[in-house]
Amino acid sequence: MKYNGLTLDTFQEEAIKAIDEGKSVLVSAPTGTGKTLVADYLIEQALNEDREIIYTAPIKALSNQKYREYSERFGSDKVGLVTGDMVINPYAPLRIMTTEILRNILLQESMEVGEESDEENVDETTLIPSDTQIRDLDRLEAVIIDEIHFLDDPDRGTVWEELLIYLPSTIRILGLSATLSNMEEFAEWLSEIRQTKVKVVVENKRSVPLQFTFVSKGMGRLSPKNYKQQLRKKGRDTGESRGSKKDKYSNKRNKKAPRGRRGGTSHLDVFDLLEGDHYPALYFIYSRKMTEKLSAQLADSNVGRSIGGRANKKELKKRLNDFETQYPKTLSRSLRRQLQQGIAFHHAGLHVAIKSLVESLYEARLIQVLYCTSTFALGINMPARTVIFDDVTKFNGIEIVPLSVREFMQMAGRAGRRGIDAHGDVVIKLDPGTFKEHEEVIQKFLRKESEPVSSSFNLSFNSVVNLLDRYDEEKIRRILERSFKSHQLGLRADSLSDQIGDMQDDDGKVDSKSNRKKIAHLRRLLNDAKRPRLWEQFQKKVAFLQSFDYLNEHMELNSPGRILKSIQFEEIFVSELILSGALESLSPEELFGVMTGLSQSLPRTARVRRPSDEKWWDIFDNIEHVFQSDIVFGAQKLVGNESTFTPELMPLGEMWATGSSLSEIVAEIDNPTDLSGDLVGAFRRAKDLVGQVRKVNWEDVERRNALRDLMRRVTRDEVEVIS
Repeated sequence: MKYNGLTLDTFQEEAIKAIDEGKSVLVSAPTGTGKTLVADYLIEQALNEDREIIYTAPIKALSNQKYREYSERFGSDKVGLVTGDMVINPYAPLRIMTTEILRNILLQESMEVGEESDEENVDETTLIPSDTQIRDLDRLEAVIIDEIHFLDDPDRGTVWEELLIYLPSTIRILGLSATLSNMEEFAEWLSEIRQTKVKVVVENKRSVPLQFTFVSKGMGRLSPKNYKQQLRKKGRDTGESRGSKKDKYSNKRNKKAPRGRRGGTSHLDVFDLLEGDHYPALYFIYSRKMTEKLSAQLADSNVGRSIGGRANKKELKKRLNDFETQYPKTLSRSLRRQLQQGIAFHHAGLHVAIKSLVESLYEARLIQVLYCTSTFALGINMPARTVIFDDVTKFNGIEIVPLSVREFMQMAGRAGRRGIDAHGDVVIKLDPGTFKEHEEVIQKFLRKESEPVSSSFNLSFNSVVNLLDRYDEEKIRRILERSFKSHQLGLRADSLSDQIGDMQDDDGKVDSKSNRKKIAHLRRLLNDAKRPRLWEQFQKKVAFLQSFDYLNEHMELNSPGRILKSIQFEEIFVSELILSGALESLSPEELFGVMTGLSQSLPRTARVRRPSDEKWWDIFDNIEHVFQSDIVFGAQKLVGNESTFTPELMPLGEMWATGSSLSEIVAEIDNPTDLSGDLVGAFRRAKDLVGQVRKVNWEDVERRNALRDLMRRVTRDEVEVIS
């Protein structure tokens, strides 16, 4: 079978056949095997039949890439984009959305009547994601959920479950997933909540196979088997590599100096040891600062100059000149030199225009080496000839831990371009002294023992009040019982019951004393598994909201609850700021500044210039008073997340609202890496928060119009790049 001139793989044919039969489908396959081609087929089918379709993605970069890709393919008039910080053409038949946005649309009732509800006179500069609606569910053919395994993400996974629960079963789903070890369990739950059999299509083989090698300065580049043999031969698997399990990943010896200074293998050594044509190459390192530092080092090195000789200098010069015409004074001299050599870096904090430039240069095959963080691998279709891992561990914000198999394979899967490469090279920088330390986790990577997907269901306060406003207790309890969390707890209870039954005879008697003890232990576990955990968590949040007068004794929304119903970000903190009156005296520009400070944190290395206007100290004090309140502290404890409160960013948000350029604002911050992307993200989310506050103030026409004008002013070209 062929589609768009391509001969389809068996799994793609199987999935497309199920789509033609009108089924919901779950496609599980390794990164880079062509899962999204199935999505392309479903989208084309829906548009040809004059139906609507929604594509959801977990990260903004993937949403933006899909928006660009589908706009070129189907025409920009047919494609819309609704992310946490941007709304474009929200009534298009094909809409790209982040998963949170679609969940919110399904959970909330229609927006309040106002000028934004008039589809014929939409002013997109004042639209926020929560304004978006599905005008006619009968026209919605299907929802594509990319990276559906994100359901087990500790911070955001609940959104995926809620989306799948709230989405009417008449609407088909196409779920795209990495390989999961418990795929059948996941599919069984999907079939249960969709009230129809979900077709499962699994592909374990890559169309472009991966070839794994280890590289070190002293050993060269070897296959895993030969590397281990050489270690034995040289007797170098001794000494510090035999660390105790207790400090297995503590990596304390690395804190004093970079490995290169201690004589270990450096990134320059890796490129020195690559032979033949291994470009383009993605070099994964889990630090923004190091992506920038290593890129500059490579460009200045002999091996970097050699790599630069491969670059298409003429085309690069033309594109860089065009970029500087459009965005003057954005590229530094150092970065331009790196890009002209076909060497670049990419991370979330990068200036949106530069990030977009790097991605476009990479897509045009003008970048030879790209240093990037792990987010570059997530869903974005940018394959490489070679993928290089600087390490198999990373700092997770608390401690150094090994990469999960899924994380590793997500990144490794970028190696090998279909139709171009016979195989993809995956290179792991690995010094002999650290081999024993990492051997166990590396073997898991090589065996591709992917972790199972597990529920991390945890309702937000916004979800709680919206559910209470729409449903009675019994209906809410049924909704919670439909979660994957409840499904997995049920399976665990069934397994424990079977184990108990196997230890008893037909009359329920137990022969052994030891078995009686085991059964008593299993029964305790069974009782725990049968507890209605999600309902208990829901009731705790209801009791919390009642104790602070958000809900009355009948679980109906009081005035604070109605405010919370409109606030989807920093829910309790923002609601309390509104209730305290701390926002009432602020000008629209000051309000935007405050919302900026609630939208983004800064790295510890960042130093922001002291605000020149003394008024900010009183504003900080007022907000700090709310931040330290019992209700905000208690809410943080219940949901397990700390609220964002970054006073240093607030004057910078006001600067943006009063017309300062991004470069002027960036100059107020001293930091080793570029934070432009973080600022842009903060400004976009601040606009969304202002829109939510505006809805709360809907009856105050003067305030409503003032905030509408503010939202128009902060929607400027510098932050509207679809990066």
